Amino acid sequence: MMFGWLKKRAMQASSDAMNNDILKFIAGLKGASSQEIATIIVIANIVRLNLMKSGTIPSAALDFNICRDADIELKCDMCSVALVKIIKQFQKMGQLSDATGTMVWLHSVRSLNVPEIRAKGREMWGQLERGFPYVDDALMDVQDLIGEGLPDSISDELTFVPRGLEPRV
Repeated sequence: MMFGWLKKRAMQASSDAMNNDILKFIAGLKGASSQEIATIIVIANIVRLNLMKSGTIPSAALDFNICRDADIELKCDMCSVALVKIIKQFQKMGQLSDATGTMVWLHSVRSLNVPEIRAKGREMWGQLERGFPYVDDALMDVQDLIGEGLPDSISDELTFVPRGLEPRV
């Protein structure tokens, strides 16, 4: 009986921490211009495509409508752990733009996996959508900075929104 109580408390603490993290992220987005958000979106999608190509993020982790078998469910559950490690690596290397782009997917995965914060995930994507009209210009700026090595399909992926986190009007 006591272990059930401890498990419930631990899960609530985890949910509360995730909620606080996404609220801080949303506050940062609210303070950013639409052009700044467009750059975040471009970097986030470069990161997403690379992480999907490497198998770090399965498609089901960012699509609420994909059925998950036990293997996929475990991979989706472990995405958050992998993304936190990647964010810390980027921060350690001083690649703060890449860390911020990865945070978009961390909060998205968490929002799809934890019903209590799904509304916050939708709110986050509502803020990110402000940058959609400016993504083509932001992509050109990022290409000028990075040069070669961008995913081939990047220009077709810039307005991707995880299914299940579409902002509500």
